[in-house]
Amino acid sequence: MPTQSHQAGFTLLELIVTIIILAIVAGFTSQNWGSWISKARHRAILENYYSLFAYARWTAASNNTLVTVCPLAPNSHCTDDWQQPVTVFLDSNNDKAPDGGEILRQLEVDLGTYTLRSRTAGRGYFQFNGRGMTHGAMGSLILCPGDPAEGTMSYMPVNIAGRFRAEHDEDADGSIRLPWGATISC
Repeated sequence: MPTQSHQAGFTLLELIVTIIILAIVAGFTSQNWGSWISKARHRAILENYYSLFAYARWTAASNNTLVTVCPLAPNSHCTDDWQQPVTVFLDSNNDKAPDGGEILRQLEVDLGTYTLRSRTAGRGYFQFNGRGMTHGAMGSLILCPGDPAEGTMSYMPVNIAGRFRAEHDEDADGSIRLPWGATISC
């Protein structure tokens, strides 16, 4: 009686069909993966700045003194270059430099393709008084994606009470219309 051998494995056709299906699925996944990474980076940037401003406000109220938030130039005075690390420091004499050279917290955020700029009337810094409210004029930050197709623009104001919040370009047109009629764009 002859024995039948049954070979296990795939035919060439089955293998080609499987590879084609995997290639199609990988194509969809890679497009979604890039979008997911961009959204995660955007969310992380906002959370980092929210935490930094909350810390600065809390520190000002806890120490009952003036606290400044800004990027520092090499001479340890505030600059308006928000692509640089951002610092929080006590500034009791209001000279926009850390008291005794002591920095309380420094934030270095990987902005990736995003850019960050301030709307502080050229000051480049934010300050909180001993009650945790803004000292002097209010201001905001604008987070702009390098490519609008790959990210969301966000407007991050600090109000008179010292609270930080964020508004987003929900319709992806590159601008945000504020409730009082002003338009913010990248």
